[in-house]
Amino acid sequence: MLDPSRVLFVGLGKSAVGWYRCYLPAMHMGADWVGLAGEPPEMVFQTGLVKGTSTMPNFEDYDVVVLQQPRGQGWFRIIKRLQSKGVKVVFEVDDYLHAIHKMPEHDYKEFFSKDELARLELNMRACDALVCSTPYIGRRYHTFNQNVWVCRNGVDLGRYRLTRPPRPTVNIGWAGATGHNRALAPWLTAVGRVMAERPATTFVTIGMNYADALETAFPNRTLSIPFTLIDTYPSAMTMFDVALAPAGKSAFFQGKSDLRWLEAAALGVPIVADPQTYPDITHGVDGFHANSAAEVPELLRELVDDEELRTRVGANARKYVEEKRDMRVAVRQWEAMFEALLEIPAAATAS
Repeated sequence: MLDPSRVLFVGLGKSAVGWYRCYLPAMHMGADWVGLAGEPPEMVFQTGLVKGTSTMPNFEDYDVVVLQQPRGQGWFRIIKRLQSKGVKVVFEVDDYLHAIHKMPEHDYKEFFSKDELARLELNMRACDALVCSTPYIGRRYHTFNQNVWVCRNGVDLGRYRLTRPPRPTVNIGWAGATGHNRALAPWLTAVGRVMAERPATTFVTIGMNYADALETAFPNRTLSIPFTLIDTYPSAMTMFDVALAPAGKSAFFQGKSDLRWLEAAALGVPIVADPQTYPDITHGVDGFHANSAAEVPELLRELVDDEELRTRVGANARKYVEEKRDMRVAVRQWEAMFEALLEIPAAATAS
């Protein structure tokens, strides 16, 4: 039987992906977790809770160690040493990494060059299993590891127990990181059309400064909130009345999780989203699907004009998250994965 205290999650420093994919499930299952920067042997402790204290763990003290995107020979040697001690090692990945270098607007594309991908692949093959956030990533990376699990993203609903203040405007919003220029560009045109027709609308973006693209046409009706700590994202998102979630047709977006919807839903904010990346949305019930940018203006008009519609769809979205994607529920995927992994003989997992 799984003993959570015998599981260690090792994430990427203080990053958002470390929070969602390592620290959050660890805390909900009672496992240890640590955020490290750098690569072996030059690793730097940045955050974590190990045996009740903030300290560097001894990896050999665990039955299972989850490593987030470990790359290079230093991690390879650690993986092999742990396996020789009977420790199962899991490679965690939340994106289809092989598509990033093909995204010219992605700020971190140089970290996923052919040579860097080879350093990641080395450890994908070496680990006992691979865990990812979407079935698409699982299918693409099955070639590197035969033991693949999908553990979908969950959220900590307590962080979103916030009040969205009343306001005279209807704020359309987008929140996220790099690599979305081409996907969002045609939707910006759609947002501009609605803002021209509805003077009470504004456009707010968090992370990337996409709202600046509409500032000249709509002075004093746009706001770009820069990148900030993940702790403040929920509060910033209370500025949204309607959220946007476009996605391109590339492999990069096929591998994306539906986290943008979960975050908006946790605040009761209705979303207009691409159905490819957000297939679990029930159109008109807990969100809206837009198959193309051409469908966006009419959906936005409906939402801007109908407060009751926004409230009802937002409440349904939050109910979906509460029932299926609250980390208190989503953590069961991780627990089931570890239980199954520990049942697999070492010879069947080591590559």
